[in-house]
Amino acid sequence: MFAKRIWPVVLVLAALSGAALAQPVPPADVGSDGYQQPPRRGGFLEMLFGPSLLHPFQGGIFSPPPAPPPPVQPAQPSEPPLNLVDILPKDPSAKKILVVGDFEADGIAWGLDQTYATEPKIAIVDDANTNSGLVRDDFYDWNAELPKLLNQEKPDIVVVALGGNDRQNMKIGNTRVPPHTDPWEQAYTQRVKNLADTLKVYGRPFFWASAPPMRLAASGRDMTYLNGFFDSAVSEAGGYFIDIWNGFTDDNGAYISSGPDADGQLRALRTGDGINFTRAGRLKLAFYVSREIKRQTGLGAGTVDLLTSTGQASQIEIGPDGKKRLVGPVISLTSPTAIGGQLDGGPTTVVTKESDAPGYVMVVKGEALPTVAGRADDFTWPPADATATATTSTAAPPKPAAPAN
Repeated sequence: MFAKRIWPVVLVLAALSGAALAQPVPPADVGSDGYQQPPRRGGFLEMLFGPSLLHPFQGGIFSPPPAPPPPVQPAQPSEPPLNLVDILPKDPSAKKILVVGDFEADGIAWGLDQTYATEPKIAIVDDANTNSGLVRDDFYDWNAELPKLLNQEKPDIVVVALGGNDRQNMKIGNTRVPPHTDPWEQAYTQRVKNLADTLKVYGRPFFWASAPPMRLAASGRDMTYLNGFFDSAVSEAGGYFIDIWNGFTDDNGAYISSGPDADGQLRALRTGDGINFTRAGRLKLAFYVSREIKRQTGLGAGTVDLLTSTGQASQIEIGPDGKKRLVGPVISLTSPTAIGGQLDGGPTTVVTKESDAPGYVMVVKGEALPTVAGRADDFTWPPADATATATTSTAAPPKPAAPAN
């Protein structure tokens, strides 16, 4: 009797177990490491009641409410837009500012182009070489190239920025010597002085921007070390040294990547490498340079132009003794076109042959030119007018008439 009652229960359980066994095996899970994990088997009770009821802390009916989402952080304010200006055409007689040097000089030239973009009387000439310096003269020799640039461009003002690429060994003869050694310092000092001497001989105002701070502490110390060479040499040559250091550091003199720009807006001034400058940083470099140019020369002040024009015929030459000289145009002493002119105020004569030209007579023959009375080159004494006056004043006075009887 008992067996008759238990058999239906056994049959039901067997049927249910068979149904469970007939279920397809779920696909294997793939872990974060890329390996497949074996499928999880919950058994008969999990099949009947579901995994949510048996594991309430995995999303079942007894699981706690989900945690609230984290608060949304407010968006950081973005930098205000940087207003760039289209560069207007320049006047043919515009004053030229030549910029030479390394990557910092290239940034200064770009910033000055923007600063004077709407000023037709000021033109910027960018001759910077971003990878150059004074150490690797085998790559680019500034002491050899600068006189050529000055003779070619005839600038009215010169701006120099060097040093950012000079933290390296210098080849002296067949030996490479590191910075902070006596041979390195002596050679570097001489190269800086030679460059400053070229600018002194050229005779136009020149400005030398200091090397900038850098993100790495060791690099920043080296820039300070190099600025000591520039400051003294520029001052001795009569130039102007522009210290831009404080514009790119905090109150403690430490490097900053962001700060106030030339207009006081907070912007990124340096790029991610901690060396180069952003556009805002370049404009700030140009602000310091243009301010000093205006202060020392009056150029760009918008009032009276205190800067005289450059003599387009003069150029720098290196004599046999190795010294640089600023020389004027070469005038031939035998060319009829050069020596055939007359002095102002002289008689008009027709020169039929070169030996009769006044310049040939005076310079080649060594003879005096005929003088013209009253002209500046008339050295006769006493002057003709004075002689006539003296003769008139010394004449005997007339005798008084005899009294009448």
